[in-house]
Amino acid sequence: MATASAIDSVGASRPVMQASGGGLLATVILPAHNEAEALPQVLADLAGVLDDRYEILVVDDGSTDDTARAARDRGARLVQHPARWGKGAAVRTGIANARAPYLVVMDADATYPASAIPRIAELLGEGDLVRCSRVTDRENMPLVNQVGNWLFDQLLTNVHGLDGRDHLSGMYGLRREIALGLKLQSDGFDIEAEIGIKARARRLRVKTFPVAYQPRLGEKKLQPWRDGLTILSRIIGLVLLFNPMLLFVLPGLLLMLLALAGAAVLERGPFVTPYFGLSIHSFIVLTLGVLAAFQLAVFGIAAALYGVEAGYRPPWWLVALSSRPLRLGGAVVGLLMAVISALRLISVILSWVVGGAGLFEETRAVVLTATVMVWGLQILSAALFLSIFAGRLQKHSPVMAGEPPSSG
Repeated sequence: MATASAIDSVGASRPVMQASGGGLLATVILPAHNEAEALPQVLADLAGVLDDRYEILVVDDGSTDDTARAARDRGARLVQHPARWGKGAAVRTGIANARAPYLVVMDADATYPASAIPRIAELLGEGDLVRCSRVTDRENMPLVNQVGNWLFDQLLTNVHGLDGRDHLSGMYGLRREIALGLKLQSDGFDIEAEIGIKARARRLRVKTFPVAYQPRLGEKKLQPWRDGLTILSRIIGLVLLFNPMLLFVLPGLLLMLLALAGAAVLERGPFVTPYFGLSIHSFIVLTLGVLAAFQLAVFGIAAALYGVEAGYRPPWWLVALSSRPLRLGGAVVGLLMAVISALRLISVILSWVVGGAGLFEETRAVVLTATVMVWGLQILSAALFLSIFAGRLQKHSPVMAGEPPSSG
């Protein structure tokens, strides 16, 4: 983990904030890499706003300037990475080393107002995650960053179902036990996207309010294209875990219906138009496509079950599929499909052998029957697979829990 080799030290001069004891309300985490120019101003602003219920924790992410000295000279608690591990790693180190029940993460480049921190702490008394959406003049943020933030907001809203806007804001608050439970993995600027997606998956109570976004001090750390690709890969990668319905189940069912329709047409014989013709070869491809498409949907179910194993609440459709009537009904249907098709397949082959085993003309019948048999076995296997998780999933049943189903 990123915190294993971090070095913890406290400034020798008068502490800016209380750094120990049971009276702490919030830890302000400042991930910093080469922020010697901005950090003194940020720490001075914090000292002017916060009282001794807050501690300031600067996580120096392998800086090569005087960032660490600036933190020590102004009495902030300091944790240092021996090399640059990334913003996400610095945030995770801060979470692991924080002492207060509430956490406030804020960029150390003077772009966010220290005056917003008490409001974040107040809202954490009502919610689990507090996001500060940025209100900015256009000149305070490069155009490419504005466009990128808008695109990522659209992805996070439409693909992952996040509410609101500015999900990549660098100022936010979390309850410490919630933050530890999210099991964050991001090392870079994708940390905020991961927090937002996992918060949505856990149905956390999210509060938002606007803050003024100010011109940064010092050198820019975010590289729009490189870090943008990192954020994009994180958003897409987490779809597998947190939205398999959109990525696998729905496409699999749609492709299966299309393949079934095509196979039904070609089962009667070749389909010829003035522009193209489809024969038995296309029929075979379509029947195999039915199996592949169904397997894609099953993979989506497996991905959703992995999310349950990781500790996240299952979506309503997975809970419904795991109910006893659907599981047993699916198993019975799959078994009947497999048995009847196997008998039919044996009958076709025996008829051919008894007839002298000449030229075989029942290719369509054999392909279709074999496909239905394998499909039935897939349905049976899926039903048995769901049975393994049924007990845990049914704990989230709306009937048992006394609440409406989740919409994930």
